[in-house]
Amino acid sequence: MASVKELRDILDGMVNQHYESPEMKRFFAFTMTLAKGRVLFLHQFHFNMNRRDCWGYVQGSCPPEIKRLIWEHESVELVADPNIPGGSHYTASLAKATKLTGLGKEALYQAELIPGCLAAFYGWLHVAKNSPWLKALFASSILERANNNEIVKDGGVSVREYRRYSSELRNVLKDISGHDVHNFEDKEHSDMMEEVLDRYATGEEAQRQVLEGARDSLAMDRAFRGSLGVVLEQIGE
Repeated sequence: MASVKELRDILDGMVNQHYESPEMKRFFAFTMTLAKGRVLFLHQFHFNMNRRDCWGYVQGSCPPEIKRLIWEHESVELVADPNIPGGSHYTASLAKATKLTGLGKEALYQAELIPGCLAAFYGWLHVAKNSPWLKALFASSILERANNNEIVKDGGVSVREYRRYSSELRNVLKDISGHDVHNFEDKEHSDMMEEVLDRYATGEEAQRQVLEGARDSLAMDRAFRGSLGVVLEQIGE
């Protein structure tokens, strides 16, 4: 059995290795133009909605003190974020998808998704709904850890995506409040769950659940971004 410090080191190693996978390398291999951005932000909107659903299921199965931590996390996602004047991460995600695709809210919800992305969404929901709470929690929180710029070498998903945006895409996004909030806020979201490791991940079975949840979720993330990358790289400028 590992110490909690060793467990943290394992999780940090997992998220760094995640970016060395073929799917992640393919996803980040090309410049993100406006045309590609329309498909990307449609699917990112659905990714955001899937995260909200998964955290809701996780919250329902957790001990009360962990429910509080999750609500602190989700309140900025769904209610209000001080870094987004008058809005939340949800409103920012909706604004980006609406502006880039030209679709209204209902049309966004009903849009046809890339099959591999849809499969990943169902996979995440399955783990969140049907797993022991510790496994379910770390299946969701590992994605925050993978976006923590102090853990991931060369930065997490949000920073890596933002670096390769075309100037046209940047110009569109700069008019949307909170468009870059995940470039820096996911460190705080990731750190919020560290006390869970200290309190609950001290036994062999608990550590097994933590690592299994993290491993399965990162595999789904590779499925999501790998499928998205295959479609995006075929879209012309």
